[in-house]
Amino acid sequence: MYCIAFLCVSGFSLSVADLKNISLPPDAFRLPDGYTLEMVAAPPLVQHPVHMCFDEGGTLYVTNSSGDSRKAPAQLKAPSHRVLRLVDRDRDGVFDYSSVFADELPFPEGILVHKVAVYVGAPPHIWKFTVTDGDDVVDERVSWFNGGSIGACYNDMHGPYLAPDEYFTGAREAFRSSPCNSEKDSGTEEE
Repeated sequence: MYCIAFLCVSGFSLSVADLKNISLPPDAFRLPDGYTLEMVAAPPLVQHPVHMCFDEGGTLYVTNSSGDSRKAPAQLKAPSHRVLRLVDRDRDGVFDYSSVFADELPFPEGILVHKVAVYVGAPPHIWKFTVTDGDDVVDERVSWFNGGSIGACYNDMHGPYLAPDEYFTGAREAFRSSPCNSEKDSGTEEE
């Protein structure tokens, strides 16, 4: 099981002597003085979080893995990952409501909430999701960017990210030394 925790900074110190141990089972963390770590979401709200991004109102959009670990081309035939929408209804700093925002996605590799849309990198596409009827569930799904091809382990694309002046960036990488790329995959990457 996984949880979502936020790291807050109130000061800055990198002295090893100032490190403190924080336990959020099943994990333990070592934090410098001035940092705090708080759990803000856990199962059953989210089971396998991958990436997250806030909208302007404090709603948290989380890409959530289904646990499918087959190679990318196999997952494309029956995409099962999703995006969850988490809300802190009572405003106590801990999320208490979760709903499915978008489903049937290939493995997610990034999320960005920008203006009225949620962009999700799910190779070979960056998807643009919008809600037009106000029910907080995607009803408009557009391939905003089509990478065209995909390798065996989803290393084709990461992002999207918002750069200065509202330009979108992302990474399309060909990991020639990756163990995921075999001789038979070598023609799937674009130069």
